Amino acid sequence: MTDPRQGTRFGVYLCPPAGDPYYALGSKLLGFDVRAGRAVALPDFLRPEWQADAGPYGLHLTVVEGFYTNPAWWPEIEAEVRACLACLLPDTVLTLTAGRVEAWDNGETWVHRLNANEPLLVLHTLLLARLARFVTASPFEAPVMAGKYAQPFEQARLRLLHTPRGLDSWKPHFTLVQPYGGADPEGLRARLTALTSPHHMQTYRSVALFEKREGEVRWRVRADFSLAPPQTA
Repeated sequence: MTDPRQGTRFGVYLCPPAGDPYYALGSKLLGFDVRAGRAVALPDFLRPEWQADAGPYGLHLTVVEGFYTNPAWWPEIEAEVRACLACLLPDTVLTLTAGRVEAWDNGETWVHRLNANEPLLVLHTLLLARLARFVTASPFEAPVMAGKYAQPFEQARLRLLHTPRGLDSWKPHFTLVQPYGGADPEGLRARLTALTSPHHMQTYRSVALFEKREGEVRWRVRADFSLAPPQTA
């Protein structure tokens, strides 16, 4: 690849299973079912241009950013994810709690923000560190060139991990709308709050490896990896 930014990308995400009610909700809001690889009709209070950024990803919570990589490294990336998961206790559950709807980026980005339990924070840190060697380019290069992420700790993270975000400032979230361009942000907040309220606590025992192939716009689920099964007496 002459330009690594034009190549394949990978990300490690939390993504509910296809039959999960929250997955169905998120896919409808985003207009894209990433597991099935098909478009979904948006609800009547959203427009396609308001999901131009978030929609192609499908419903996901970022554990490791969507970095660029060499597709020849897929077997090694998958092996590294399995190895990291195997390090956690057999009865580990990845838990998200205290869900709430937040507006970021001056009201352009609307997210379902949650808190991670300790095992999820540990896994986030371990995967981010161990997968850094497979990164050929970072999506944060352009924002950095524009003057963002200039604090010393952000620069240190960029040098080591290719991202200024995460670790002890990680904000686990599912992006629900981006970029919102409507005139009724409080109405949008009310709708999203009502829709997400049954899902303010979630548990996972697997992570999903996402892939965006060179030349494609939308992401896909490459594989799901489960935590070690609980030990039996």
